[in-house]
Amino acid sequence: MADYTADSANSITGAALTKRTGTTSGDTVAVGSYAVWVNSGASPHTVTLTNNKTDQGLTINPRVITIPAGGAWGGRIDPLVGDSSGRVAVAINGTASEVTFYLLNV
Repeated sequence: MADYTADSANSITGAALTKRTGTTSGDTVAVGSYAVWVNSGASPHTVTLTNNKTDQGLTINPRVITIPAGGAWGGRIDPLVGDSSGRVAVAINGTASEVTFYLLNV
């Protein structure tokens, strides 16, 4: 299990970004970071952001992102899906190695 942190890319000079590899279970990412998911496969993939958090006794549903074949998707990881430590588990369906991603702290 890997605990991925976001690369700081919020300066005008830019920054080197770390390419992360796909995961099929349990790796975590920081909520609030901006994620760019890239699918190099010939079929769509789904990324599921799963948490163990509840809000006023109610379970927070996992967030499911669909990345088109050969495409990319970008968006901020909503703090509502994070657990009490500000992390959320990532699971990628199918051939997870076809999905790479970047985490940005912008």
